Amino acid sequence: MGLNCTFAFFTTTAIALAVYLQTASDSIAGGDAGELVAEGCNLGVAHPPGYPLYTVIVYFITSLGKHYLQNLSPAYLVNATSCLFGSIASGLVAATVYEISTNLRLEDEKDQPIVRQSSSIAAGLLCAFSPLLWQYNTSAEVFALHNLFVASIAFALTKYNQQKNSLRMVVIGAYLCGLSLTNQHTAILLVVPVAAWVLFSSTIERKKLIVISVVSFFAGISCYVLLPILETMYPHAGSWGNVKTMRGFIRHFLRKDYGTLQLWSGGGDNATEDMITRTLSWVADFAMHQLCHPALMLFLVLGCTRVCFPNKRNKRNVKSRTIVHSGIATGRVIIASLIFYLVAFHSLSNLPLSNSLLFAVHQRFWMHPNILCFILVGVGFDTAARKMPPMAATRLLPIIMVAIPLVTCTLNFEASDQSENQVFRGYASSILETLPPQSLLLINYDMTFTSVRYMQECEGLRDDVQTINLSMMTYPWFKEKQHLHHGLQFPGSHYTKGNTVAWLNGGFTFAEFLDANPDHNIYIAGRLSHEDPSYVEQYEEKPHGLVRHITRRSSSIGPVEEYRNSSLHAWQTVTKHLPPNNLPSETKYPQSTWEWTVKKEFVDHLVSRSTYLLDIALRSPQAQVLPSIAEAAAWLEVATSLDEKLDNSPSMKKNLGLAYMNIVRSNENHFPIVEDIFGSTHNETEHVWVGPNDEDWKAWATKQWQRSWGEFLDMSSAREEADYQSVKQIYDTVMKSSRERPHQK
Repeated sequence: MGLNCTFAFFTTTAIALAVYLQTASDSIAGGDAGELVAEGCNLGVAHPPGYPLYTVIVYFITSLGKHYLQNLSPAYLVNATSCLFGSIASGLVAATVYEISTNLRLEDEKDQPIVRQSSSIAAGLLCAFSPLLWQYNTSAEVFALHNLFVASIAFALTKYNQQKNSLRMVVIGAYLCGLSLTNQHTAILLVVPVAAWVLFSSTIERKKLIVISVVSFFAGISCYVLLPILETMYPHAGSWGNVKTMRGFIRHFLRKDYGTLQLWSGGGDNATEDMITRTLSWVADFAMHQLCHPALMLFLVLGCTRVCFPNKRNKRNVKSRTIVHSGIATGRVIIASLIFYLVAFHSLSNLPLSNSLLFAVHQRFWMHPNILCFILVGVGFDTAARKMPPMAATRLLPIIMVAIPLVTCTLNFEASDQSENQVFRGYASSILETLPPQSLLLINYDMTFTSVRYMQECEGLRDDVQTINLSMMTYPWFKEKQHLHHGLQFPGSHYTKGNTVAWLNGGFTFAEFLDANPDHNIYIAGRLSHEDPSYVEQYEEKPHGLVRHITRRSSSIGPVEEYRNSSLHAWQTVTKHLPPNNLPSETKYPQSTWEWTVKKEFVDHLVSRSTYLLDIALRSPQAQVLPSIAEAAAWLEVATSLDEKLDNSPSMKKNLGLAYMNIVRSNENHFPIVEDIFGSTHNETEHVWVGPNDEDWKAWATKQWQRSWGEFLDMSSAREEADYQSVKQIYDTVMKSSRERPHQK
């Protein structure tokens, strides 16, 4: 790297790193972040394909933190490491743009390093501050390191094209290609076109080139031998797969648990978009969201045009025996790699883009082509600058080039600033701290498993609670993990559906697992992997905070007040870690984010606990149930205030009306004051929170009943409810009676 190129690299890296560190959270993010950091903290094996390089890096960083930076959380240390990877990647984008632009300069053209520096730094920072890269370059995911590999390979390509007879560049490039695959397999979509170009264009003797490239490549990818070593040396519950055998290792490497060459194991009819539709979605996202303005797409076109259709004078100014200029060659390989990635990835990807959250999961894999595009945008900046008068280019251009990334940073800063984001630390804590000692927590939801696993493995929270990922328990290799779950009995090899071939061959159902562990206090988060009629018949789930307590069914209803008090205590813990007035805002965290799902889950469990409490109170033969009915009504009102969509829910209106009707019917003499653990402001529950202002609390409940069931009956969708006619009949009878009563007086 020359002095000017070095300046562009370090300037871009330093600015990006400063901003990234300012916006990074000291908590774990959603998605896979929690699991990846947890496996790194203890040198475990992450989900397929294993990510051995990332695991070792996380272990090294968190180990340093334990000894020298105890005041910083493991999550922040890994987030900060991602910031470093992402900022270096942006610096390499700038350096690559500078090298390509330098190589494209005509011999008779005046050298203007400041023009190339300005264009390069602008492209690098535009890349750094695009919302997608900003999000993942500041969080503990493998994508920041992948971005670094993509930018590194692109820069190595520019250096190779400048010296095609250099064995050193071949060794470095091949090693980077192999090492990149130990972090993210989609790197193969860059490795293939780059390797093909090197094989085609190199002036090194062919056999020698192949041997050196293969050896260097396998030296890089050999990091994968760490997987069986780590599982043998550091076995612990919760790690994925059985990679100690060759068959298990290959299965893990090829991601067969998910489906090789697929992103999602739940494909099928939902994955309806074709390759062209997905590619057009990427184009729209890049133009409308990743660039600060769609007009900047013009510079992408300029960059592509310059390398694809060079000035004829360029061909007379080649500096080596290569057929085309090195800058043109690099640009063309980048364009070819971009096209190859878009076609191959969008042909294989099977995530349905109609689902907002799954769209965001798919979108993460667009950072790879985006980086290639930002390089071409930088070449476009330089191309436009060369058309400017020399005086304007040297004085005005730097100002313009500073303004573009500055505007991008300003526009995206608020949405990308996660420095105050504690959602998943609060979410995991609100689950773990509600559980009794020595409990067993069964999880079948990625967001729950990854965040809980991080808090237990890296921060040591409630390590007395055993956790099992139900989806892991469905794989045949789980039998090799059973001995790591101390004190539990497994009635077979793995969890499966009853009366199936897998069950006959040694699997077990969920009910059979519960039957084998009758003395354990078992809770569940998420849904079962398989339908289980025996489980439904023999067991019930009692809402308990953000999880559900599994108990044996009983013909009699237990003390309602006992359940109300115990579940209330659990929710007091939940609201301590997830204050309702501080739940993720939909403005900052739309449906495409994991944070949005935390708020949704909070409200869903709030409704679940309320309806369950109302149900057992109405079925209970006990006399003193008014506190439970009043609390159920109050909490349903709170849920409606937190999620406006519930205000249009027929079942919500029906249950509210049912609660208020039974308050009116109650024979109890005093109205209970419901404890407000939500910090509710003025809403329909104010009467409940502060107690009745007068003696006629039944009149208040009557108005609430009339409002709720009246709105229920006015909803067209309510007609589909099974008990619509019963509700209508009761409502009409009461309203008719109330109208007739004044006349009778």
